[in-house]
Amino acid sequence: MKKLFAFVVTMLLGATLTFAQATGGSPGKSAEGKGVETESGKKATKTKKGHKGGKKSKKSSGGSTTPPPK
Repeated sequence: MKKLFAFVVTMLLGATLTFAQATGGSPGKSAEGKGVETESGKKATKTKKGHKGGKKSKKSSGGSTTPPPK
């Protein structure tokens, strides 16, 4: 009986996560209210900017960083 309960709970959790991923949004928000109308009558939507890359390092010329032994 415990295995059946664990199975049912697992399937319910999986279904919930799958449904949330498929709908792609938070509950209570609709796509209708997005955007602000501009003078031309079109809706302007916010765009998401990607993560900016950091400073890229230059490759070394192959020389060693430690001096040779004496």
